[in-house]
Amino acid sequence: MDRISCTGCSLLCDDILISSDGLFIDQIIGACLKGKERFDQVGSKNRILHPLMKNDGEIGKVSWDEAIKKTIDLLKKAHKPLLYGFSNSSCGAQVKGIQLARKVNGFIDSNSTICQGKVLNASKTSNLTMTTLSEVINKADVLILWGFNAAESIPRLLNKVLFSRGKFRMTGREIKTLIIIDPVHTASFGVMGVRDLTLFIEPGKDIELIKILKDYCCSEKEISEMKIGALDKDDIKRLLLNLKEAENSVIFIGQGITSGPSSEELIKELLELIEVIEKKQQKGRISIMMAGGHFNMAGFDQISLSILGTNQNLQFFENRLIDSNDTIVSKIQKEDFDCSIIIGTDPISHLPHELSKKLSSKPIIYIGNQHTATSRMADVILPTAITGIECGGLAFRLDHVPVELKKLINPPETLSSDEELLNKIIEKLEEN
Repeated sequence: MDRISCTGCSLLCDDILISSDGLFIDQIIGACLKGKERFDQVGSKNRILHPLMKNDGEIGKVSWDEAIKKTIDLLKKAHKPLLYGFSNSSCGAQVKGIQLARKVNGFIDSNSTICQGKVLNASKTSNLTMTTLSEVINKADVLILWGFNAAESIPRLLNKVLFSRGKFRMTGREIKTLIIIDPVHTASFGVMGVRDLTLFIEPGKDIELIKILKDYCCSEKEISEMKIGALDKDDIKRLLLNLKEAENSVIFIGQGITSGPSSEELIKELLELIEVIEKKQQKGRISIMMAGGHFNMAGFDQISLSILGTNQNLQFFENRLIDSNDTIVSKIQKEDFDCSIIIGTDPISHLPHELSKKLSSKPIIYIGNQHTATSRMADVILPTAITGIECGGLAFRLDHVPVELKKLINPPETLSSDEELLNKIIEKLEEN
């Protein structure tokens, strides 16, 4: 059996055992439900195995030559193409995506821009203290899930960081405190123990809580009688005590923080709170970890930062990066595009109906391996191999640690990786 990294989520578990003859996967040991679902995609009925193209409103099979020619024609006619997705692609494919955007004067962004990338953006004006999974396992004594349902979004995370025994935490769960701040009773609450802290906060009250914590962290006065929604004085006092007295605490930032109309302000306030606590702590440190969903959501930020010095909302013109105040949302909202390339994601399902309708009103080139709402609206569908199973590559874990992915089995005939397909499109554009 081979030990491999699983691309079911951004945890990229490296302890999954696979038995394979190079053609089929016979046995999977250690994968969670999300990991198992990822491996099941190989033989899924929803799998795309042939290039497809829309003719007279009907989608039908075409040859690769026809599909690539249609793709090149659409890109040649486009003056403002969008490229979006990439969080389920290898870093090599992300590099090729940026090269393609440069070639066609496009606007390129990843799923990170409406999720965990907001934290990185906020860190440009605030200090950002990050950590790694190894450090959390070995040193952390307080774990805070803020707007993050770990049990369902990253199922094995708590097994690794809460129930494990690290180098400096040999007693493991017995001395680790788990704090969950969430307005919803999620599955993660099922692991709470007697020493843990459950905080059911009302929606929209997070900023109010953070400001109070900042105020009392900076002063020596006792917390007065107060309530924030369902949270009372004792809840707030116990939370502040854990934040200030922990030897090594980590806040896992989930989509409850990064989504919503006031998410930028909320993230800014949270990072400022962490700065204040860092200054007040006598013996410990506090850090954050961004709980991205897709397996390589952190990768696009890393790649674009290393190549271009910026991580989001990349607008190219005449082969160079130019300043732009637009986001993928504003581009679609203003209909400031005339064609889109969607890679490994499903914005038609994920975005609000108004934006989905505008996105589908212009030609869509879809690159992926599974049928989605977006693929069903696409003008051209280019199927690819499944990264981390049928092709290898590099990805960045949720703690921004690089992980090399292995090829386990051969992809269906004629299918190539995202990176190879994007490179072929670039080469065809240069020929024409």
